[in-house]
Amino acid sequence: MRVIIIISIMVIFFGCKTKTKLKNIETELTLVINQDIAFNRQFDTRRIFSLNEKFPEYYNKQLELSKFKKDDSIIISTLYTDYRKFYFEMYQKGYLNRDEFIKKNIDSTIEIKKPEQKLLLTAIKFTKTKQVIIVDDNNNGDFSDDNPIYFDNNFRIDPDDSLTIRNIPLINFNYWNFKDSQINNFKRKAIVYPSLNDYRFSYSNNDILKKSRLIIKLKDYWSGSLEVDKQKYNIAIQGYYNSWLTVLIKPDSLKFNKNDFTVNGNFEYRIKDSIKLANKIYVIDSITNNVSKLILRVTNKKEIYGFRTGQTINNLKIVDLNGDETKLYIFSKNKKYTLLDFWGTWCKPCKDAIPELKSFYSKNAENVNLLSISYDKEVTKVKDFVHENDMKWNHFFVERSRMGAGIIRDLNIKYYPTLILIDSNNKIVYRGSGTSALKEINDIILNN
Repeated sequence: MRVIIIISIMVIFFGCKTKTKLKNIETELTLVINQDIAFNRQFDTRRIFSLNEKFPEYYNKQLELSKFKKDDSIIISTLYTDYRKFYFEMYQKGYLNRDEFIKKNIDSTIEIKKPEQKLLLTAIKFTKTKQVIIVDDNNNGDFSDDNPIYFDNNFRIDPDDSLTIRNIPLINFNYWNFKDSQINNFKRKAIVYPSLNDYRFSYSNNDILKKSRLIIKLKDYWSGSLEVDKQKYNIAIQGYYNSWLTVLIKPDSLKFNKNDFTVNGNFEYRIKDSIKLANKIYVIDSITNNVSKLILRVTNKKEIYGFRTGQTINNLKIVDLNGDETKLYIFSKNKKYTLLDFWGTWCKPCKDAIPELKSFYSKNAENVNLLSISYDKEVTKVKDFVHENDMKWNHFFVERSRMGAGIIRDLNIKYYPTLILIDSNNKIVYRGSGTSALKEINDIILNN
């Protein structure tokens, strides 16, 4: 009898300790042409511009080698994809003096191991009504075997949104990067177009430099899929090389947004972020240097607090317009939904959306807490605006000079207005930015 009891205890003890071991996930990735996904432009676009101001002698050499006639008034724009290798070559060829090279803090022993820098050169010419660009996409230094692309002169002033750039022909964009003592070669598809006013260009009075401003936008991405407990997910990865990538992972029942990358931010991750897949939590461990494989690692985390759709929002501190501090969960526990509205009195789209927000609140006040959180310089200005516009719901304030501290930082608020809908369990149901977001939130509330 005693033996049976001991055996039974051992079975129970060891049985309790035995668990199904979760496996790491390795997913193959392939490059596909992008038709359906809006990516954050930090990852799919880069600036191209003339080197005539930084390296005038080298620029004149580029013009000479291009074999255009002098009366063609051609401007050459240059994209280099490895900053250190490019400046090392400029030093080697005598276009950069020793003192300036030393200031760059570039390790020559590493740069000498790399192959010759691949440059994407683009010739630009203006006529009375057109801007013509010719991209040397076969990297042979000869523009005569490349097709010109024509733009209206006003194109470079227009915003480079999905409508203005949709019919630009694809080019081949070949480049390499150097990581972990390894050269990785990439063959991509992209478009190139004029963009005078992109915010990333530095101010300049140099006319050639301003006329040379172009944007290259990747038109492919790495695609993959995975399955966890019969739940399927789609993967989209964008960027130029392994060290700077954005990873989008979503259930296959949902769609990526074609036009608004802030909506796709709900599915956006970086290397070492945690992600919940079918009630299991993984860490996005790594991506191979040639971006052919994504590896997700098992973790012991029980819950993820974050700012993405499906994650639990933390019990964050908020301060009302009188300076009194409270916490978010006080509101979320007493109604089915709580809507966080991030706005500012300086933000025209935010102010334009107020009539719709008022209408939304009057229809949904019984089931929805509405919390407007103003990111402003002066709380008195917010108080006056709220009173004048009869905004009869809860209002809070974050001082703009604090550079996005507190709830602004914790919820990764970068665009205004941003709307975040959470349920009574503090799960983020929806996150979006712009005028279309409120309509989608209305649909969610009506259908649940």
